[in-house]
Amino acid sequence: MENTATTTETPVSVGIRYGLLFGVIGIIVDFGLKVTELAFKFSVAMPISILVWVVGIILAHRYFKSQNGGLMTFGQGVVISIVLGAISAILTGTFNYVYINFIDPDYVTAMRADMEAWMSSMNVPEEQLEKSLADISQEKLGSVLGIGKVVLGGTIGGAVLGLIISAFTKHKLPEFE
Repeated sequence: MENTATTTETPVSVGIRYGLLFGVIGIIVDFGLKVTELAFKFSVAMPISILVWVVGIILAHRYFKSQNGGLMTFGQGVVISIVLGAISAILTGTFNYVYINFIDPDYVTAMRADMEAWMSSMNVPEEQLEKSLADISQEKLGSVLGIGKVVLGGTIGGAVLGLIISAFTKHKLPEFE
């Protein structure tokens, strides 16, 4: 019996749809972390951000499979994840730019002070402290180039998570059917 199921959903269209959705969710989460100052706590902010991405990718894969007769190849899963990561990173990167430059211009100063206090408590040598703090400036974090860095990171992060998650969520048609 031949499977002639057609789908109106492509991996790219699903990646865009879920990238927009989880980009907005990411902005809400990021804003919440910034307002509560948990964004400075790497051990809290990073797992929450990764969890949002993982949930987004899994839900996007489930949706694609539901629209495609339960089937999704490994490659399709990775494409969905990369597009989702890039689109959501465009939204969150743009939000960070607006937040740092217009909503809370003192955010970078507060982040720098918090990082300096944390590194000093860890007895980081003064030379290393200055090198690390040089990257935390309004010019670097509040520039349009910062959006590009976030998009590149989001695309790479989407690819890495996509490779891992797609290995578990893929479901292709058996060869001898």
